[in-house]
Amino acid sequence: MIYSFKISKDFFLDLQKKLDYKESLSILNFFGELFLNRENLLYFDNRKIISDPNLAIGSNSLIIKELQQLLSKNIKPVEKLSNVEVDILFTNEISKNQKKTNISIDEILNKRTLITKKIKDLTPNKWFPNRNIPQNQLKKDVTAKLKRIFKYSDKIYFVDAYLPDHCVNQNVAIVKSYKNSFKFFADLASNVKNVEFYNGVKINQLLKKKVDKNKLENTLKNFYLNFKSFKSPVFVKSDETKAFKTMYERMFVTFLDDINIGIFTVERGLNIITNDNQTTEGRKITKQDADWAQMKLEEWSKYVDKSDNFIFFNTSELI
Repeated sequence: MIYSFKISKDFFLDLQKKLDYKESLSILNFFGELFLNRENLLYFDNRKIISDPNLAIGSNSLIIKELQQLLSKNIKPVEKLSNVEVDILFTNEISKNQKKTNISIDEILNKRTLITKKIKDLTPNKWFPNRNIPQNQLKKDVTAKLKRIFKYSDKIYFVDAYLPDHCVNQNVAIVKSYKNSFKFFADLASNVKNVEFYNGVKINQLLKKKVDKNKLENTLKNFYLNFKSFKSPVFVKSDETKAFKTMYERMFVTFLDDINIGIFTVERGLNIITNDNQTTEGRKITKQDADWAQMKLEEWSKYVDKSDNFIFFNTSELI
């Protein structure tokens, strides 16, 4: 899932005035390792602190400049989002805010292993049904986790190459599970500015079931009615294109300000809610690492963006 942090001004002031060179270097290394090891923990802030030259003074000025540069390379534009409260605040001040985890310089210097483990525990990169949670609570649990994907994104691709095939096969239970799941996504994505859908279809499957292109298109238009107000494009690629193979993983592809902030794969399909709408299917949702995501985005640009559509429509047209 996606989590966020920021650094308060008092943290920099203590770094400037109260630490020796060795201690300040340790703080710099801590944040370098943090960006490397917790790819789903993003730095959200405006640029006031990282561009303030008055913070980079004194005996630790060079290290403070390095930290500002490190943060500048990794900053995400908080102004693109609304009402986002960060999960972790690096500060030396005591706060009563229970929704936020505060971490001080002293904790980093003296309890670094514990703090590193604490951050890892607070920022899991996957979700799967917890056997210790009652079945009727699993939907609430996955809602909280998916909100962590959607609230940091201003554009999301919903990708499931096999949804049209399930519609063609007319498996009532599976199609109902998909409908419940996509209604669930529509509610969660209500504040996401741009939503796009990518599906695939097996041509031989259409021929076998004697379903023509127009019938499938009408079926899909009915399926996506919940997204009429989203004005979303729906792209359907045939299995005769390389795009189909690129779209094999069922996934959420998330962006902020046109920069990818994570690809989350979903085992066995985006129908994560059961057909009775009471609990979740046995799906694992995993944030893939940055290298995997970059490879997938390169393939996407080469094969999906440039391929012809078997079916295309916009949900704004639906009636």
